[in-house]
Amino acid sequence: MKRRDFIALTSTGMVSSALNAYPVINPFSMDSIKWKKSSDGKLFHQVNCDGSPLVSSQQLGLLNVVVSVGEKKSAGNELMLNPGNNEGKVGGLRLKLNHVLKTSHLGLGQDVLEGTLSVKNVTGKPIVADIGFTSAAQPAENVADQEIYIPISAKGLNRDSRYADLGSKVFFQECAQSIGRNDFSCHYLEPMASSPNERQTKALLLAPVVDILNKASSWKVALFTPSDQPFRFDTIKDRENKTGWKAGRTMELAANQEVNLNCYLLCHKGTADKAWEAFHYLAHDEEFGQVDWLSKVKVHYYDFLSSAHGKNGLRGGGYEADIPHFKDFHVGLATQHGYYPYIGDFMHPDRKEWLAMQGDAQGAARMSIGKMKERIAATRKAGARAGVYMHTVLFDDASPLFDVLNDSILIDQSGQKKKFTWKGPDTVKQNWWMSFASEDWRNHLLKQAEYIMDVLDPDAIVFDETFVCLGYDYHPERGGPLSAYSIDFFKKMRRLVHSYGQDKVLLTSDCGGSNLVMWADGDAGDHSYPALLGNPLYRKKPIRYKAAIGQKPWVPCSWHFLKMWEEQMDLARKMGTGIGLSNGWIEFNGLNGLDAETSNRLIKDIKGLY
Repeated sequence: MKRRDFIALTSTGMVSSALNAYPVINPFSMDSIKWKKSSDGKLFHQVNCDGSPLVSSQQLGLLNVVVSVGEKKSAGNELMLNPGNNEGKVGGLRLKLNHVLKTSHLGLGQDVLEGTLSVKNVTGKPIVADIGFTSAAQPAENVADQEIYIPISAKGLNRDSRYADLGSKVFFQECAQSIGRNDFSCHYLEPMASSPNERQTKALLLAPVVDILNKASSWKVALFTPSDQPFRFDTIKDRENKTGWKAGRTMELAANQEVNLNCYLLCHKGTADKAWEAFHYLAHDEEFGQVDWLSKVKVHYYDFLSSAHGKNGLRGGGYEADIPHFKDFHVGLATQHGYYPYIGDFMHPDRKEWLAMQGDAQGAARMSIGKMKERIAATRKAGARAGVYMHTVLFDDASPLFDVLNDSILIDQSGQKKKFTWKGPDTVKQNWWMSFASEDWRNHLLKQAEYIMDVLDPDAIVFDETFVCLGYDYHPERGGPLSAYSIDFFKKMRRLVHSYGQDKVLLTSDCGGSNLVMWADGDAGDHSYPALLGNPLYRKKPIRYKAAIGQKPWVPCSWHFLKMWEEQMDLARKMGTGIGLSNGWIEFNGLNGLDAETSNRLIKDIKGLY
């Protein structure tokens, strides 16, 4: 794969956003942070917190920039922008750095320095540049005691093989890292998206935020960047061996293209989740407000076209058998899964009836548009909202549509079409891993969602396994990182769903592994497995996935809802997440098959969440 092919895939843009509720600024705290400008008044060069200066390296600065063009660094192809020189030219690029003070609304007044780098290609040809924001700001002088807290993907906890291309076998598991003066790097989005020579990382971030702390100080320093742009964060040293940080990326600018890149420096006294709040407030563009009903959901019921007669019964009647129990269990959202004839080919208005679960040992189940509509009506009558399932990349080649979309299959590093290992009762033949880099596949999913909304009018579309939307496609014509396509797709999908009503929602299933929830209304992923939800690190405060989900509702699915009940409740009590109930996969008793003692215990716990 050519280096330039990967670089050109990502786009840039300035972003801003707002969260709902923040502390009132404490007037007695507003003078605890003092920013100092250079003599010409253009850029800031120092910050004092409670009288202590945080920057010891003039070369790395408070929030400087270094830009290089070409494969080898030399005096002629590298430019440093700092308080003594905030604009210049290098290798056909014209650049200017500006600083603006902002507030994170965390209660400390102007606690954020925003750096904006304007870059313009003034030539008639593409230019590849390495661009980095540098900072030597440290909470304390003794950098040997430097620690960081970063929201690392939970795919390191279960060593998910689906993230093998990104390095899941060597992912760090702990968000807290003691690094001192040692070298350290981490990546937001795929490593190759920001650094073309890297395919894997030890720390894949759920949000582009590095929170720096030191036991010698109550102050913390956080660096963060916009949510829709890939960045590599790494420790660097100046000529005097003083330690700092760099947030950088390699990017290609087309002829005459002009872009703005942003980086933020926050001074705060909270835990890492406060830095995540500042990130969502300043560096993430939230297109839609919260939907009221979703924020009130405490229980999410998920049905895998279950049977009313347990594991060995014919599928299709479990949902109806469980609906009478929805009110007792405070079900706020109920999602239909497994209803389709072929996964990936979910709905068509002219297909009125079909066979679902064609791979089930007990035989296929008869499904119809009419039956799905009846379920949705009954769900709403029971006081709950209705969701419909879709998958991001699975496609069963038994579908009549498969031949048309065959070229949309993801190509792996060996050049082979990638199969998806799932072969459940909803699988007819072979499932393939489709690529979000394929415009045809993205358009197919948008059309499928349109059919679902037009025909069924559900309250929610719930996308499964959205974490697989990060990775690489090695297709010769569209090869590269998937994230740029995935982010754009979920923006479009959310707009489509919201076009059917302000109370319609799009839900992801990141399972703590990715951050597509940033471009959806909430998350409903199934994380109830011993290696994920069952791992205390997954539930350790500040909970890593909060960096991605922010203030949005988290209403998980749980196929292990009985086995993982205590872990579900632990997370719900710590973070206000929902609880998952289910029927038809792993546990087959549903709600109608529970004994009275178990039902009463679960209902009592659920009531305690209100």
